[in-house]
This record gives sequence, structure tokens and C-alpha cells, in this order.
Amino acid sequence: MPWINKTNYKISLNSAARLAFIRKPVRAAVRLNIKTKMKLFLKDIEEFNVQNRQFAQKRKIVSLLNKSEQPLTIPAICQRVKLSVPTGTKLINELFEDGVIVEAGKLETESGRRPLLYRVDPGYAYSIGVVILLKGISFSVFNLSMEKVFGCEKSSFVLENTPECLEEVIAFFRESLDRSGIPEKRILGMGIGITGRVNSHTGHSFNYFDFPEKPLAAYIGKHFSFPVYLDNDTRVSGLAEQVFGQARERKNAFVVNLSRGLGLVIISNGEIVEGEESFAGEFGHIQFGDSDRLCLCGKRGCLGTEVSGYALEQNFREKRAAGEVSLLSAPAENGSGGSVQYGDILEAALGGDALSISLVHQIGFRLGKALGSMINLLNPGVIIIGGTFSTAGEILTDAIKAGMRHTALMLPLRSCELIFSSLGSDGAVKGAGAIVLRKLKLI
Repeated sequence: MPWINKTNYKISLNSAARLAFIRKPVRAAVRLNIKTKMKLFLKDIEEFNVQNRQFAQKRKIVSLLNKSEQPLTIPAICQRVKLSVPTGTKLINELFEDGVIVEAGKLETESGRRPLLYRVDPGYAYSIGVVILLKGISFSVFNLSMEKVFGCEKSSFVLENTPECLEEVIAFFRESLDRSGIPEKRILGMGIGITGRVNSHTGHSFNYFDFPEKPLAAYIGKHFSFPVYLDNDTRVSGLAEQVFGQARERKNAFVVNLSRGLGLVIISNGEIVEGEESFAGEFGHIQFGDSDRLCLCGKRGCLGTEVSGYALEQNFREKRAAGEVSLLSAPAENGSGGSVQYGDILEAALGGDALSISLVHQIGFRLGKALGSMINLLNPGVIIIGGTFSTAGEILTDAIKAGMRHTALMLPLRSCELIFSSLGSDGAVKGAGAIVLRKLKLI
């Protein structure tokens, strides 16, 4: 997919999806107003009456078709949502007339009339996924099939807990949505993953943008006509793995987010563990470290001070100051190599730099020791390494496995697979967009 650089923004657009979207309003213009039709997804059904019952039945049909890997016939749909064929046919015809579902060919049969197949039109509605990190924002729009039709990044952004920064974020959202060309009335909602501690149930952020009188999700939502949902950036990565990635159809899994910081998503019996206030998974703050480094949380000995991109940078500076050499860069004047970022060190390790390899091994071994204890506690079937460190590949894998052998019991260790995320850089933002469709039971 081509990228266009423009005033500190990186924009990607699925041109085929855009062209398809541009054509759709022509067909829909003669039918009900789109805002009225979107009530199918967003209307609150509080009292029981005929109209609300039909809304609920239509939602079940759309949910079934959007989750199904194959298009379905009317009898198959009716059987699965427990409707009579006459009632189901009526509702499906109405959904077809409104453009929510479309014909998808005919079922191949040995004899007789071939019945029509139906599927959801993926371009009927959209969700927005956003990830806000310490240095950068990613904004993407997804159709109902969770295919990205628009993407935009602001790499010059620096996250600060100030009203000015929050207004910059909201302005970026508005500008990005306008650039997408997709009308706001076609958006089902926005899912946001932000670094730091978040209560996904209430929409509060406790480390950044904690000053509005309303919860952050509600405050951002008042600037748009669609609902906004908030969660931690690591947890949206875990949701992406569960829905689209390596944790799909795995009942018990760990998803490790190892980038500048360290986070963990625990999937137990097929459910993401959130905890009482949605704070579960603060893996970087367990007291497993050997050092006395001061953590950003104000405590000493947190695992994240030894296992993270921040830790890798600090370790590199210390080694350079002690006189060790690296092909990564010439020594700085103060001998610290202070300008080197953790991504540079990972790249140098892959290129064969001995010091960088040694430091990545050290990070991996300590991570493995911590994971070994977690294996003893929860017995996962798979551990998925995500985040920027996943690019380190086998350099990191061998070290993690060595560390796990030091702490994990052999039986649970044997049943635990260690793999890397396959979602790439879009994983977290896709997980954020998936929050919306999961809330509506569309995935």
C-alpha cells in the first residue's frame, strides 16, 4: 500500500475501497436517510415492542453474517438465528433494500433452483481505531470486514498531560476523519488505545488527560456524533491477537507488548483478563528486577526498568560509558552514546553488532525468567511476543527460552509455545478499531 508523506503526516488509502464507497451513496440516496438506518446498530433498545423486536432480530442477522466466513442462504440464516423462514425472509429483504446486506452469488447444488447467498456489505459502515503513544499517534478507518480503508500517522507528536496536548489530539482526529473522505454519519464509533493506566469500563485515563471533569472517552466523544471507547494500548494489541492474530482460537495465552515499555495481556479461558478496575496486565511493574533503578511509577526494582526499550537504551549508555565498543555509532563526546534509540540497537543486533546482541540477550533472559514464574501461575498454551522487540526474532527467542527454563516447571513449560506476533505495526490500531465492532457484536 503506497504511503504519502504530507506535513508530518503519513497517509495510506485503499483506493479500491474509496471508489466503492464513493459509488454507494448514489444507490442509497433514494432510500431511508442514512442517519435513520444507522439506528440498526446504535439504537438503545429499552422497552419491548414490535419495532424494537425487529431491530434486535435484524442485529442478530447482521451479526451472524458479519462473523461468518462464508455467505449464507436465507434458510441457513433463519435456522441459526431461530426465526421462521417467512419472518426471516421479510427482515433480510428489508436489510437488502437498506443496503446493509448484499447478494453474494448462488449456492452450488446438484439439482433444482440454486438459492441466493447473502453477506454484509463491508462498506456500509466503518469503525475508527486510534493508538496514542508517548511519541506518535496512529489513526485508521476500517470497514465492517476490518479491512483498513484509510490510515494516518502523526510521528511528530509528543504526549503530554496538558489541555493543549489533548486539544491537539482531538484536532488531529477531526483532520484525519476529514482527510478520509468518509462521512461522520457512517462511523459506528472510535476505539482508542492510550499508554498508561485506563479504566475501560468508565472511560477514564489516569496517567494522561486525567483533568477533564468527564471521563476522557466521554470528553472526546462530545466532539463527534459517534461513541468513543477507551482502553490501554497493550490491551488493544491483545484484542487484535485474539480476534485476528496468533491467539485466535487459543483459550489460554499471554500477549507480551515489549516496546519502549512492557505490558502483558492475559487471555484465560478465552476471555481477556481485565481485573476489577481494568488494571490487570501491568507486567512491567512486578517486583522481579535485580536493579535498584527508579521506575517511572516512583518505585524501584520494577521489571520494566530491566526489560523494555527504555532499559535497553540505558544499558547501552552504561556499557559505552564503561568503554565498550559498538559498530552502532562512534562514542559521543561524553562517552555515553546518549543519542542512540532502542530501535537502533535492535537493528544493530540483527546486523551482527556484538554489544547490541549481548544487551538484547540480557533483556530476553530476564523477560524469560519473569514469564517462567507466570507460566507456573497460569499455565498458558502460548506466549506471543509483540511490540517493537518482535523484530529481533531468534536473537530474542533463544534468550527468553533460556530464562524460562530457570524459573518455569517443566510440565507447564512443555505445553507452552513461544511465538512472535504476525500482525505487524498495524496490530494495535486494528485492535482499537475492533473494540467498536465487538461492542456491537459484529465480530
